[in-house]
Amino acid sequence: MSRFYRPAVTGALFFLLALLLLPPLTGKAQAVPVTTRYYSVDLPADWVVVNGPAKVKDAVQVLLGQKDHKASALIIVGPAKAGEAEAAAGANAQRLGGGKPVLRQGQWEFTFEQQGLKGYSIVREDASSGVLLMLVVSGDLAMADFVYKMRGPYKTLMPLKPRLP
Repeated sequence: MSRFYRPAVTGALFFLLALLLLPPLTGKAQAVPVTTRYYSVDLPADWVVVNGPAKVKDAVQVLLGQKDHKASALIIVGPAKAGEAEAAAGANAQRLGGGKPVLRQGQWEFTFEQQGLKGYSIVREDASSGVLLMLVVSGDLAMADFVYKMRGPYKTLMPLKPRLP
């Protein structure tokens, strides 16, 4: 083996070894940010973006899923007229077969169950900005708690953890 070849191989092996050892040394996997013009949220390491962010009419839609298929979260944000949150929550509750939406903490909330899978929905609006947020979570609801750490320019739009019955 030539002298030129040996250091190159040694260097390459050292680099590969370093790559293999690096993840365990760095600790926990980092959260992946999902950002739209309305909000930003950090996904835990065991969550992925299934679809989106995608523009649907004038709204932005993102579907998130837990990697083991234990939970999902759908976030839709878009323009709305002041006071539309109640009607949007009612229509969504009817579509999902949920209970009557209740206004709590400045957001419309309701629960639903489909094919044995429990879920809830939150609808919030920032009336002064003309923006509405709809959040639908299903499956293992505790796994989706990261959604309450959303950040963005519309403070009244950010969802709060619901008070489920």
